[in-house]
Amino acid sequence: MYENDFMYAVERSPEYLAHYGIRGMKWGVRKAIASGNSARLGRQYAKAQKKLAKLEKRAGKTKKYARRAALLGAGAAAAGGLAVAGTSGVAKLTRGAGKVGRNAMAGIGGGMNAAGHAIGRFASNTPGLSGKVRSRLASGARALETGGNAVKGASTKVRGATASVANQIAAWGGRNTIGRGIQNKAGALAGKYGAGKGAMFNTAARDRAREATKGIAGASNNTIARIGAGVIGAGLAAGAAKNAYRAATAKKKAERFRSEMNKAFAGTKYANGGQPRQGKKRRRR
Repeated sequence: MYENDFMYAVERSPEYLAHYGIRGMKWGVRKAIASGNSARLGRQYAKAQKKLAKLEKRAGKTKKYARRAALLGAGAAAAGGLAVAGTSGVAKLTRGAGKVGRNAMAGIGGGMNAAGHAIGRFASNTPGLSGKVRSRLASGARALETGGNAVKGASTKVRGATASVANQIAAWGGRNTIGRGIQNKAGALAGKYGAGKGAMFNTAARDRAREATKGIAGASNNTIARIGAGVIGAGLAAGAAKNAYRAATAKKKAERFRSEMNKAFAGTKYANGGQPRQGKKRRRR
């Protein structure tokens, strides 16, 4: 029973949101027309116009909502990945990135070397070249070879640096500095704002706070980071869903509200968006 009710609510919610504000507008307009009060009808029209302007403003931002949804979705995926992989997984990815970077740089350096050798051979073995041209080609070839050797040498440093960072991430994940910091902070705050006056009461409050956070203090940084990443990922995913929904429905909601607004004010001076003449009427002489 509850499951069916929940599914019904999920299926109906987009339709309900699409009609948001329309029923209230129609009721207010009908009541104003029935009363014969033109000022009251004018207020209802101004209110409806304000709502329409808000919806049309959102409709003009569909691309912005779509981009924001994509960014939030990417953030949610990254946070979710951290929640699943933990710091050990991040360390592993860092090592892998270092290996890929080293291989790429080594390939680039090797290509530069090969190009330098080819240009050097061309300069040496091609007859008819002037001494000036031959000299410039040889100089360029040497520069390429020197640059290629530098890139290849740097590739080994990249691998070593990323491996060092990966080891630091893994080591940090195994420690419990975050949990101990939370425990110490809780104890210090409880001691400062204890349940009673005097050192004895404050010390007791501090000890109770430290005991209550004992489990957190024993948790590794990796565990706390994974929990935090999971919470952040859920929040980002909710934001992505909200912006994706706005991107998909903003124009439809504005168009629907305008259509219903025209129907509600049909037969009045505000029909089809008609604007009454503003200002005081001039007296005829």
